[in-house]
Amino acid sequence: MKDSIVIPVAALRRIFVMLLVLIALILVVLVVRTQLFRAGISTLFAPSAAELIDRNLYQAVFLANGSTYFGKLQEQGSDWFVLTDVFYISVSDQSGTQLIKRGTEPQGPKEPMIISRQQVLFIENMRDDSDIVTLIKKFKSGQLPTATPPPPTAAPTTGRPSASPSPTR
Repeated sequence: MKDSIVIPVAALRRIFVMLLVLIALILVVLVVRTQLFRAGISTLFAPSAAELIDRNLYQAVFLANGSTYFGKLQEQGSDWFVLTDVFYISVSDQSGTQLIKRGTEPQGPKEPMIISRQQVLFIENMRDDSDIVTLIKKFKSGQLPTATPPPPTAAPTTGRPSASPSPTR
């Protein structure tokens, strides 16, 4: 027994625990590295749209087709937004500028309005004292009459060519 090497059990435990910690650390580094390459390093520091949308306020949603809608916006998954309590502005020569509650159009849309994320140019949280929010509050309290959207304009008509020659030729 004089020539044998004695390793204390405490030292073996310490080595085993250190190996487990090292393996766990390597796994964490691999997972984080994979996520960074997949999503990009900027996603670590940039807040998502859902974090920036203030649910206590109304939002203005500007779409790629030039339309702007006002309402309460929520993110729905990674590809969609849901807009409730939807309003928009209508400008016409006859009635001027009006706030329209969505739902009174001829097609009879129901809430919520589901918007593809690809169609959204940008979103703004609106101040509670903004003109639009003030109009929405007046509308909801009954101080503002219900406005209906102007009728769609008819497409210009053109004369159809006839098969018979015209008398002027």
